[in-house]
Amino acid sequence: MIAGGAQAQMFYDWAGGLIWVMLDVGNDAGAALIRHAVAATGGHATLVRAPASMRAAMDVFTPQDAALTALTKRVKEGFDPQGVLNPGRMWAGM
Repeated sequence: MIAGGAQAQMFYDWAGGLIWVMLDVGNDAGAALIRHAVAATGGHATLVRAPASMRAAMDVFTPQDAALTALTKRVKEGFDPQGVLNPGRMWAGM
């Protein structure tokens, strides 16, 4: 699905259960294509490397559903009640 939709280089790391994908930098670093592909299998994707402007403009991690977002926010608030550790760096608004 990914290889058919874009020029991609892939490395399969079966020991870690990972698939590393390198795409040409486009409008979204291939995020829409990759997130669509992994959502179809119940997986998730993390943007590891892209220009700083692109990383600032998009979520690095796959967006979470509402219930998981609420849980993540409560855990983060429990460990960082002042909100000083990387505010907004993991997910927008958190």
